[in-house]
Amino acid sequence: MNFVNQLLNFIVTPLGFILLGGGLFLALQANQKRPFLGWFLVAIFGFSASLNKFANEFIKEPPPLVFPLQQIRELGRPLTIILLVLLIFIALKAKNIWRKKIMPQPLIYLILVQSVIFFKILVYGNPEFAFLSAATFGGVVLMVIMGPSRWLQNEENFQLGVWSMAMVGVIFGVANGYQALIDKYAITFVHGWFLGTTGNPHHAAILITATIPAFLFLFLHNEKHSWMKWIWLGFLALAIFGLLMTASRTGTIVAVVSVLIFFRRQGGKLLQIVLIFGVIAAFVLPSLSPTDLDTPGLLSATSSKWSNLDTSTRDGVWSGYWRIFLEYPLFGMPFVGDRLRFGESSWLGVLGSMGLVGAIPMFMFGWTSLQMIFKLDHLSKIRPDYYLKCSVVIAGLLSLLVGGASEAYLLGNLTFSLLAVFLYLVLGNYLIEFAQREYNYSISQYYHNYMLSSES
Repeated sequence: MNFVNQLLNFIVTPLGFILLGGGLFLALQANQKRPFLGWFLVAIFGFSASLNKFANEFIKEPPPLVFPLQQIRELGRPLTIILLVLLIFIALKAKNIWRKKIMPQPLIYLILVQSVIFFKILVYGNPEFAFLSAATFGGVVLMVIMGPSRWLQNEENFQLGVWSMAMVGVIFGVANGYQALIDKYAITFVHGWFLGTTGNPHHAAILITATIPAFLFLFLHNEKHSWMKWIWLGFLALAIFGLLMTASRTGTIVAVVSVLIFFRRQGGKLLQIVLIFGVIAAFVLPSLSPTDLDTPGLLSATSSKWSNLDTSTRDGVWSGYWRIFLEYPLFGMPFVGDRLRFGESSWLGVLGSMGLVGAIPMFMFGWTSLQMIFKLDHLSKIRPDYYLKCSVVIAGLLSLLVGGASEAYLLGNLTFSLLAVFLYLVLGNYLIEFAQREYNYSISQYYHNYMLSSES
């Protein structure tokens, strides 16, 4: 396969040797009961899975990035697979201490959806591509369930799980900040919108949106006077700025909903953060010249898109999916080409491409994910000490489900967006099981004390 040849050619270069050696070192160290390194490798894997290049009928090859980002982006997919193999190696050696349910129920339904995709491509399309897609998706599921889900045995690993999600945003912010300092055009050449290393403004927006709840959690969870909390706040501000520069209306609206849900019962803290950003902006912006921010170039492209709120590029695609579903309700549209192609919506895309056979498990995935959200919200009401932990999962998972209405990433097999969905699901699954374990323990202790008092 082409990507195998690319990988082998890259490994023999000095940069490839350094990256491979570093990955093996992290894998071996993480395997020696160092959970921090395992979660850090998950973050690197997430960033690698987000790498992509923009291309259309007019632009066959995008402007090159600076060294070493260009070399890393060129090998994005093979590097991601190597990292996946390393993580599976670590995951298979993890031990389950007390968890009884490491597989979240929504994930089962998403596996069924991918099974329908696999069989349809296998029968009507390209069998090689079908097996490659099944292998990569299956590898991600295996890694997440046997690794991060089994690592979640205590409070430390829960915080590291949220930290790994935030670190994807940190790596993304640092990499694109470095690129912008040297050559901003290479990451804003599509209508002036920020697409970064993802190759697509909408994909960049979804990545940022998925990491915002993690930044909020780490900022609020840290000690009041901890210097780290202000670093997290700085990256949160950078993420919000990057999100606005993507000009993604879907991403921005979903982010606003996510933040409001995160602070659904803590309006005072939300106001605090807004005021902090307001004070920073009041002091920083006047000291900057238009050249520093390239204000006309950056803001005009974004504002022009926001000013046309009555225009939508998705209406035609959505109505098209619905018409196809009405015409082919059971198995979806007849096969065209060598693979299924989705665009502009995960939920309607599955209706048009796979009919009820794929839509039923897909909507069951959505329903069971909402059930998890309702359970976590109830848990946060009866256990105020769980509020922040429940909120980060609720905000992150719901934002990705809503964003899936405008993007088809829920039907992917090796993307950061899909990994983020998996991680938020296993984090939420852990919280519910841990709370139930605490409840059962308290009941047993009460019964034990009652029996002792009765005997005496």
